[in-house]
Amino acid sequence: MVELKHMFMPIQIGNLEIKNRFIVSPMVMNYCTTDGRATETYIAYHEERAKGGWGLIVTEDYAVDPAGKAFLGIGGLWEDAQIPGHAELTQRVHAHKAAIFAQIYHAGRQSAQALIGTEAVAPTPISCPFTLETPRELTVGEIEQIIEQFGDSALRAKKAGFDGVEVHGGHGYLIAQFMSS
Repeated sequence: MVELKHMFMPIQIGNLEIKNRFIVSPMVMNYCTTDGRATETYIAYHEERAKGGWGLIVTEDYAVDPAGKAFLGIGGLWEDAQIPGHAELTQRVHAHKAAIFAQIYHAGRQSAQALIGTEAVAPTPISCPFTLETPRELTVGEIEQIIEQFGDSALRAKKAGFDGVEVHGGHGYLIAQFMSS
């Protein structure tokens, strides 16, 4: 059993030292603009957690492609123009000695056409239990492009000052869709 005193001790994640073992897990707030840019509300929300003493903050999902969003007001790292606002976020969080990771994702079939303006995509054309829409099956070329988008988004996260990325592969988003028969 871990002693409570260990919760307040630093811990290493790779080359990064986290000041304590308290982590804010990702929670969708929908505080960004519809084009994935950080708002003052979004920045202040995370800054308050940093002020409160959390060692690591993991943001809500950042879309790697605007056609891969599952929510209207989430952050995006699909283009360089999104970097400056998210750089302000990381600077303000770092000012309070907290670390911050960007969670990156593509929602796949959980993207709704009404939200993204186009047909959702997935490994297979199996209807989504949430949107009740049937996605278009991805081609090999499109899969390769999405892999590139994840890499490009991770690079943009680094340029924006994030300390790391968390690749979201859970509860039915695109990566998880490839893991299910």
